[in-house]
Amino acid sequence: MRKVFLDTNVVLDHALGRIFAEEAEKIFNMSELGNITCYISSGTLYTLAYILEKSIKDIEIVREKLLLYLTFIIPVSNFPYNFEQALCDKSFDDIEDAFQYYTALQAGCDCFVTANIKDFEKGEMKKLPVFKPDDYLQRSVVN
Repeated sequence: MRKVFLDTNVVLDHALGRIFAEEAEKIFNMSELGNITCYISSGTLYTLAYILEKSIKDIEIVREKLLLYLTFIIPVSNFPYNFEQALCDKSFDDIEDAFQYYTALQAGCDCFVTANIKDFEKGEMKKLPVFKPDDYLQRSVVN
C-alpha cells in the first residue's frame, strides 16, 4: 500500500496535536523516507489553512507549516465527476467524507486513512480499504 490517501482529520490531528498525532507523524516519516506517497484532497489544504490561521494567528507560521506539509503530501484536485459520484452514493451519511473517498479513488490510492472509520463502513466503500492511522501502521509493518 504505497499510495496512501489521508483524510482531513488525520492531518488536523497532527497539526493540532490531537488523538492520532503520533501515528500521523509516523505516516509522514514514511512518506519523507519515500516508503509511501501520501495524498490529500485540495479541500483538505483549504481546511487546514483555515483552522491553522484561526488557532495560530500568525500567517507566516501558518505558511511555513503548510509548505512543510507540501514537502511530503501531494494535494489532489477534485473533478466534477468525483463530486457527482459522491453525491449519488447514498451509502455515505456525510457528503464531505464521500468527496474525500471519491477523490482517493480518482487518485488511484491503495488505501484511505481516517480517524473516523465508522463513516466508511458501508456498501460502496469497499472499493478502497479504509484504516485508522494506528491500524494502517500495524498493517504496513506486517507487509
